[in-house]
Amino acid sequence: MCSSDLSIEYMEIGFIGLGDMGKLYARTFAKAGYSVIGCDLPEKRSQLEKELAGTGVKILDDGIDVAVKSDFLIYSVEAENIEKVVERYGPSTKAGAIVAGQTSVKTPEIEAFDKYLPESVNIVSCHSLHGPSVNPKGQTLIVIKHRSSDEAYQKALKLFGVLG
Repeated sequence: MCSSDLSIEYMEIGFIGLGDMGKLYARTFAKAGYSVIGCDLPEKRSQLEKELAGTGVKILDDGIDVAVKSDFLIYSVEAENIEKVVERYGPSTKAGAIVAGQTSVKTPEIEAFDKYLPESVNIVSCHSLHGPSVNPKGQTLIVIKHRSSDEAYQKALKLFGVLG
C-alpha cells in the first residue's frame, strides 16, 4: 500500500455508481466542501447531471475517468454487480488511492477488490446501517480496514466522519 502526501482537504472523492446511496454520500461530501466526481451507467448521465446540478458533484463519462482521478474512491453498486464493475474499472485506480464499497454484502466486494485492484491501493471499506432516505448524521457506519496503511485508514476515518 502506498501512503499519500495529500491531506484530506485536497482529496478528490469519486463515486462509481450514483444510485440513491451513492448520491446521498456524494452530496454530503460535496456539501462539506470536497471535490466530488462520479459516474453511473451511460444512459443515466443526462438525468444525473440534471438531478445533481448545483450540488458540486461533477458527472464524468465512465468509471475509468473516475478511478484515475480519485484519491478516495467509493464503489456504490449492487452486490450482484460488484465483481464485473471492479473488474472493468479497478485496474485503472490511482496508485495510493483509498477504495471503499457500499455493497450490502461484503464478501463479494472484498473478493473483487482483492482480485482486481492494484497492490498500491488501500482498501478501507464501509457498511452503512441506514438507507438512502435517512440522513447519515448520527447513523452507524462500520469502517473496515482490509488492506491499508495506518495513514490511509486514518484518512478514511476522517473522511467518513464528514458524514456525521
